[in-house]
Amino acid sequence: MKRGVLAVAVTLGLVLGVAWPTSALGLTQVTLSCDDGTSTVLLVDSDTLLGLTQGVQAMIDYPAGLTCAIAQVPGVVRIGGIALASPGQNPFIVGGGRWQVPCAAIIGGGGTSGTTGTGSSGASGGAPIQQSDQMIWVNVAVNFHERDDASFSYYGTLNETIPGGQSCGGVPVGETHFTSKPEPSPPGCFGIDIDAANTAHVISNVTQVSGQTDFPNGAGGVLMVTDLIHFSFTDNGNPGHQMIKDKLQGPPAPNESLCFPDGTASGNPPEFELLNGNITLHH
Repeated sequence: MKRGVLAVAVTLGLVLGVAWPTSALGLTQVTLSCDDGTSTVLLVDSDTLLGLTQGVQAMIDYPAGLTCAIAQVPGVVRIGGIALASPGQNPFIVGGGRWQVPCAAIIGGGGTSGTTGTGSSGASGGAPIQQSDQMIWVNVAVNFHERDDASFSYYGTLNETIPGGQSCGGVPVGETHFTSKPEPSPPGCFGIDIDAANTAHVISNVTQVSGQTDFPNGAGGVLMVTDLIHFSFTDNGNPGHQMIKDKLQGPPAPNESLCFPDGTASGNPPEFELLNGNITLHH
């Protein structure tokens, strides 16, 4: 665990140490590589780069089955030297961290309907769990990108893990996890809210579920492979500089947002704060 954090810290330190002094001249080109098999070249300003590094670190601190690394591509792309519509500037949403949902979402969604396990605070790694008996921590990791074409198709991963070592009303909640992908597109989707440019709504397909219990789907049932997940994210800036924390909403909480094939979306804004971590939305 410590070696993983140190390795990322060294990598990010190299990126930031080189990128920040030069990014004032333009955009920095970086490669975001994730263990879901994706590798994406991005053109980012210094603020976006900081947000990405914070989100990548949060994937390690609050694991949800997805980790990424950032490496700088030598040289700096100056503003005006490349069209903003070129590869590296396509819409993306990348981040990680943890949020809390009421126990009612877990119990009502079937999270304790199966065999429960006692779990432990270290069952899924990451930071120690500190929770009340009325709320449950949920770890999240997202890495969604629009392809470099006009197809409005997307690739990446959206994962969540409910760590073990928690309980609701004295009933242990065992560790549970799902993995989802925006492919095929459609029905997978990634759209920017027509009423709030800092909010994205996504639809992804569940490709894997695991754990000691079922993962609640937010509608009174449990997630199963091939189910579609509706999730919303609001990027309110980088931690330490934002007045309001980033927000999100999706399983195990309900979400009824809509995502359209033309890259737009609509729905109620997410209500839950990302209490630790960061979400970076670029469009």
